[in-house]
Amino acid sequence: MLKKIALTFAVSAVGLSLVIPTFAAAPVKISAVAPVADIAAQADARVKALEEALKSDEEFNKAKGKLIPSEAGVLAALAQAIAESEEKAGWQATAPDVRDAAIALSKAKSYDDAKKEFAAVKDALGGKSSGAKVEYDWAKLVKLGVVMDQISKRNNKFRRNTKKKDASDAEINEMIGDATVAAVLSLATHDDTHEVKSKKAEDIELWKKFAKEYQTQISATSAALKKKDMAGAADAWKKSSQACNDCHAKFKEGE
Repeated sequence: MLKKIALTFAVSAVGLSLVIPTFAAAPVKISAVAPVADIAAQADARVKALEEALKSDEEFNKAKGKLIPSEAGVLAALAQAIAESEEKAGWQATAPDVRDAAIALSKAKSYDDAKKEFAAVKDALGGKSSGAKVEYDWAKLVKLGVVMDQISKRNNKFRRNTKKKDASDAEINEMIGDATVAAVLSLATHDDTHEVKSKKAEDIELWKKFAKEYQTQISATSAALKKKDMAGAADAWKKSSQACNDCHAKFKEGE
């Protein structure tokens, strides 16, 4: 009788495991992607951009189509990275709450709703928790279109500035920030495989391989920039760009 009960529980557990979603952490340690201080600095920059976009109903209407969904989506990914980081950050305990509020803000349809969700972002940054869990599906943090647009925009600046042998400190710091954002966003790209139309396991693995290579090289770009090694930064960025090109050739131009 006891054996039958144990077997029943075991079968039930297996059944539950098939219907209850499990969300994995980032595919690589966050500390290998970017220092948590750099991630937090970029999160602060996103918050400032959102604050400007929400100064008035008029500003909201200008920004609601692209800027707010983009900045809020990026903030959600950065907050998730902080939540999972092995390093400590000032608001790490409430980073999941920042994430959830940022996701809600990215979807806000009215000025009042956007202001409400932005207030929740600020509250979470200040330490207020609503009990959000650390675990979250990286593929659902930010739309892939936003990720690609944000990375492309930053790549154009890398293309110009990594050629400079005498880049200013301000330019170098801006590139470090851009590399930090791009590296974190690549974690979302890694897990969001919906563009792999074939659904073949080998194609999904190839998609993830390209995303991982991009992350490795753009993280190396940032590390080289911190040493003011412009040649090293340029080389790593070119490799990251090649990973993008290879991925596009496979999955965008006719898989």
